[in-house]
Amino acid sequence: MKKISETSIKNDIYAFGNLKILISAALMVALSIICGKFLAIRGGNILRFSFENMPILFTSIAFGPLMGAACAVCADLIGCLMVGYEINPIVTLGAAAIGFFGGLIYRLCFRLPEVVKIIISVSVAHIIGSVVIKTFGLAKFYSIPFAELMLWRLLNYIIIGLLEILILWYLFKNKAVMNQIKNIKLSNKIRRATPMNYNDALEYIHKINWCFCKPGLERITELCEKLGNPQDKLKFIHVAGTNGKGSFCAMLSSVLKANGYKVGMYTSPYVRVFNERMAINGEMIQDDELAKITEYVKPFADEMSDKPTEFELITAIAFEYFARNNCEYVVLECGLGGRLDSTNVIKTPVLSVITGISIDHVSILGDTVEKIAFEKAGIIKPGIPCLWCGENELAYRVIERRAKELNAPLVTVSHRDTNINRMDINGTEFDYKHYKNVKINLLGEYQPFNATNVLSAIDILIEQGISLNKEHIFEGFSSVEWHARFEILSKSPLVIADGGHNIEGVRAAVNSVKRYFPQEKINVVSGVMADKDYDMIADIIGEIAHEVYCLTPNNPRALSAEEYSRVYLEKGIQSSHYSDVRDALSAAIENAKINGRKVICLGSLYMYSEVCEFFEK
Repeated sequence: MKKISETSIKNDIYAFGNLKILISAALMVALSIICGKFLAIRGGNILRFSFENMPILFTSIAFGPLMGAACAVCADLIGCLMVGYEINPIVTLGAAAIGFFGGLIYRLCFRLPEVVKIIISVSVAHIIGSVVIKTFGLAKFYSIPFAELMLWRLLNYIIIGLLEILILWYLFKNKAVMNQIKNIKLSNKIRRATPMNYNDALEYIHKINWCFCKPGLERITELCEKLGNPQDKLKFIHVAGTNGKGSFCAMLSSVLKANGYKVGMYTSPYVRVFNERMAINGEMIQDDELAKITEYVKPFADEMSDKPTEFELITAIAFEYFARNNCEYVVLECGLGGRLDSTNVIKTPVLSVITGISIDHVSILGDTVEKIAFEKAGIIKPGIPCLWCGENELAYRVIERRAKELNAPLVTVSHRDTNINRMDINGTEFDYKHYKNVKINLLGEYQPFNATNVLSAIDILIEQGISLNKEHIFEGFSSVEWHARFEILSKSPLVIADGGHNIEGVRAAVNSVKRYFPQEKINVVSGVMADKDYDMIADIIGEIAHEVYCLTPNNPRALSAEEYSRVYLEKGIQSSHYSDVRDALSAAIENAKINGRKVICLGSLYMYSEVCEFFEK
């Protein structure tokens, strides 16, 4: 049973200040009077067959128990005055009880199917209001034995109640009716004395407690339903995988944009500002719009008994943002895993993509490639094409099995068909199958293969009838921007930032250093999370490091700089530790200037923002 929250009660009170709701309620009062006083079938003075309570129950369920009770009282009093009946206070109380308990019980049963909620709400409301309270009032007024009268009225309201249940169920499963109710209720959500601003929005989002929440889609499903399921209005390309998701999303979004589509992109984590997580045509969400949508979503989230996690809340905000702006396509990156990730609330994407599988987040996703692949494969939908971009055979078998179970066409990328014509610090040019001389400015040995994955996705989209011009495809690749992936921040000395933060990501960055600067040892500024395999990461970084300048990233999960430095020293790799990014980077650059070396910042996305601020200042 759901505890009625303070927010929910306040919303019911504020409904009385909503003109749309008051007009709708007035119409329901009028309809109740017509049904009860003018269209009723009478059986003497005490029995009536009418639908006078149906408009009251509809109001109570749609706009809350307080509004339902108020309408019931108004309908009873006004109706009696219009036809000259004597007002019976007990009967009026019974009417109020019908209006109140109809809406209250409906809310308490929020997890049950719609038809079950309506059956219970109507039954309880009539038992309390019609069969007990009103019968008592009529028995007193007409001096009739209560038990005898209650039996006749019970039979009467069993028939009426069944018909009301059928009508109400039909109304509330009708999308047009529900959309109209939603539109009426929009301004009923509690607003602050002053509108929520950007800082208020971030404070609210980040204060959500994500710890100890049972994984599942129940919370995001409930929240999206309360919002009117904005995700159902959108077309998605859903992207999961251990590494390469962000670059894939950025490239595909850029290609779709170059072809004239309005494209939303949802990624995580952000590297500098929160707004990066949701963008349309490369422009991240504006501060005021984020605040406005967060303020809209907040009351819905607050009234949930099982509160959404931070990521679930952000995902719902993103869905609402993309839907309000009428995005034609949304490139949607999974947060963690796939099967139980909140992004997986979407029903039928245009395409599902799994970029690759490696060991990461073992405490959540599993400690084997097969277990992690099972979680990632959870985004595959029945009959929807799936693109597999990885090379791990064990993972492929899991994904192939799941695709067959769901009759989902599975396409694999053959990176052997990628021929690199040129790769240097100024960009890359490559061929892939029928695509010749594709140019990308994004650096990193891995980026041509990420681009190959995108080209494979583009072929699938074209097969589905999506119009994509080859010239505009090339334009999208050449103009794509994606930060913290082997990004040059300074040319004198050369300083590169890469967000590689797990074994596979760090290995890719180190291989890129070897490709661009063969036989060179460089200065590495690094910090890692304590839950990563930092011993293996140190082995990989040691292959290119002249010296490692260790720091503690700004995150509660970070490994201390002193402990991290000790790992390198034990391996015979020169290392030092620093209190923050500024001190570590200053020391690395000073040494690079003296000795003509290059610098790479590697190991955690959480230090990227501070690295950028260092150069800006």
